[in-house]
Amino acid sequence: MTSINNLKDIVDNGLCIGCGLCQSIAGKKNIEVSMTPKGRLEPKEINKISPEVFNKILNICPGTIVEGLPKEEIASNSENNLVWGYYLSLFYSWSTDKKIRFESSTGGLLNGLSLYLLESKKVQFIMHTDANPEKPMRSVTKFSYNNEELLGNESRSRYGPASPLDRFHETLDLNQAFAFVGKPCDISAIRQLAKIDSRVNKLCKYLLTLVCGGFAEFTKSQDFIESFKVKEDELSIFRYRGYGNPGRMYIKTKDGREHDREYNSFWGEESTWRVPFRCKICPDAIGESADVAALDTWRGGSPKGEDEGFNAAIVRTKKGIDLINSAAKAGFIHIGDKLKIEDIDDFQPHQVNKKKAVYARHLGMAKNNVPTINTKRLRIKELYKLNSEDFNKKEELGVSKRLKKI
Repeated sequence: MTSINNLKDIVDNGLCIGCGLCQSIAGKKNIEVSMTPKGRLEPKEINKISPEVFNKILNICPGTIVEGLPKEEIASNSENNLVWGYYLSLFYSWSTDKKIRFESSTGGLLNGLSLYLLESKKVQFIMHTDANPEKPMRSVTKFSYNNEELLGNESRSRYGPASPLDRFHETLDLNQAFAFVGKPCDISAIRQLAKIDSRVNKLCKYLLTLVCGGFAEFTKSQDFIESFKVKEDELSIFRYRGYGNPGRMYIKTKDGREHDREYNSFWGEESTWRVPFRCKICPDAIGESADVAALDTWRGGSPKGEDEGFNAAIVRTKKGIDLINSAAKAGFIHIGDKLKIEDIDDFQPHQVNKKKAVYARHLGMAKNNVPTINTKRLRIKELYKLNSEDFNKKEELGVSKRLKKI
């Protein structure tokens, strides 16, 4: 199999997710993440990095290594499911603040937890992704120290490319306690960095994530605004969802024109999602190494209409369960009915299918002499062995076809 010898090998083989951690490690003067013509955020080596720096990147990058929940975080009373991994509790939950619940992507659980962490002084700031105030279709990393900063812009789900870790070492250099909210692949990268940088576990107090369906390349959002004859530099607001659950995709121009579309018109047909190759081979889109993972609760996997906003919570660590209970006791979130793992399967059937398919996809890459992701404690091989031979062959063949489009 082809080996990975430099940063370009990670990108060219479709393994890069654009998280920005390599830029954070090497510094922006040496590695810069920027938007490509294909609509992806990818790093480029500006100045030659040393073998030591590249080796550090190689051992942390979520394009090269993804692991399950660290063994020391697994509680003795945890449940363990072959698809969903370790968890302590499953239940409905949402923000008790009606405005947050309405405006958030689903029920506002992650915003509710983040707000509690700030107001209880358990952390000094939240590191998360927000809309670029100058270019609202694009995302930026943000440090929010209060309610207004956390909720004042477009910090709900961002379905386009983002680099949430591009300032992570800057964050550590602040020497302040913080919580991180991001995608499962971002959480995985932070867990790997914690192995070699003691500041991570000392300062990053909580890791919060969403169950992730992947994100669309920037070109899909461009096509959306162009369908209304709107250009990017005319936008004042670009909203993927929210203001209802799931809410509508919505744009507003600087001169006051407004356009929207039903959520399913953008996400209803999976074949049109235009997610990066790395999302197709993701061994952990369900937040296995986070403290808490939040997800949508649509039976069958897609919305049939609008509702009040209901998250499901997968609580994976003792730290996560303590946070949930404290936030509920303080009145920031509501804990609803308990759920069974079969409910989570029903809410997220595409995640179940992906978890079962991913090892076959990795094998398809290996058979094409393409490097893939080193995984541990994610049970993907065990799931592969339970699949039918036809299913596995189909997934291998499918990934072989996708490799030609990287």
